[in-house]
Amino acid sequence: MENIKDIVKRVLIIEDDEDTIINLKDEFANSKIESICCQNYDDVENALRNNILFDAVILDWYFVLNENCDYSIKILKELKNRYFVPVFVYTGHLPDFDNKSEDELGYPKNMILGFDKTIGVNELRNKISEILNNNLTFKLAVSYRKKIHSHLESVFFELNTTENTSLGKVLKIIYGDGENMDWNNDIIITMLHRSLISDDGFTKRISQILRNINDKDQNNLDQNRKLLSKILYHYGKSNYIRNGDIIAIKDINNNFLAYGIVVTPDCDLENKSSRQIEIIELKIFNESELGNAIKDIKTYKHPSLFYFPSIIIDNERIDFVGFLKQKILVQEKDIADGTKFPLASKRLLYSQSFIFKETDVKLELICSKVNPYKAEFFQKLNTHNSRVGIPDIKKLL
Repeated sequence: MENIKDIVKRVLIIEDDEDTIINLKDEFANSKIESICCQNYDDVENALRNNILFDAVILDWYFVLNENCDYSIKILKELKNRYFVPVFVYTGHLPDFDNKSEDELGYPKNMILGFDKTIGVNELRNKISEILNNNLTFKLAVSYRKKIHSHLESVFFELNTTENTSLGKVLKIIYGDGENMDWNNDIIITMLHRSLISDDGFTKRISQILRNINDKDQNNLDQNRKLLSKILYHYGKSNYIRNGDIIAIKDINNNFLAYGIVVTPDCDLENKSSRQIEIIELKIFNESELGNAIKDIKTYKHPSLFYFPSIIIDNERIDFVGFLKQKILVQEKDIADGTKFPLASKRLLYSQSFIFKETDVKLELICSKVNPYKAEFFQKLNTHNSRVGIPDIKKLL
């Protein structure tokens, strides 16, 4: 088992009692762990605003306010926007913390644990050490956070050594004026990736973590599909409409009309070359309606139906089928004066209104298929060939 100081370098202590702060600080100092101590809310705001890195948080549940956890919940919600770190509530009001739901906390339940102040700071440190040693996601986060930052900086320093060359000019030559951020990011992410995998210490560390993962639940196919769906369809949500977005179409009264996946190329969406968006309709997978086609659909051999398993909508996993020959066309509703048809008045956004079958509608982003899993769908849509050289998601189940 690793020593706590090997995985935790700095803790953020949020506590209004001075004696408790001193005891905690001394205990962590004995393990050569630095402490950032916040005794009032302004101190917490300053620590977060200045982006001071820390690996764990010790939080007093009734911080500053008597018989009230409002500040603590506010801090948790702010933390979630900044760092993936475990939070350890150290409090004399443990029942109040335990009765809070995840929605009330604004923080993942599996990343926050409560301890009563009847246990001493030494026992608290030991429990924190044990928990962190068993949290493999936390270990991955620490390794990636530290290494990605250092390697990204080294990439830019290396690029800067190229004589008479500006990275900005290179990106503009290759990809244009920055309209397509996916393409602009590719070169930086690719260089970062190459730098990371050339770091033997980093790859060895990640390999050790993965080897220690207990895979006793590997045969739980339903759970695996849910996890894969969440990971493979993960995409930071944006107001920009993007190629590969899975959406719901609703009228202005929020009545559902259809599901679909955006198939208009990003070059059109991002360069404002069209006020229209092409969407392939998705329908919920219904075995009784699909009959003999089910086997071909699930093995991706059907010529006109494409399988979209495990899309999460309102915390429910739903299987969909994409009808490759059944396109929906929506167009921007508000066009500025002087805009020539068919150009859009601006970059198409989810916040805009659209027209579908002469009805005013809005588009809501559900999730976005990401490469290479987006590629296999568009290959099928455009060529109707079998999947060549594309990772097969079935092999992951």
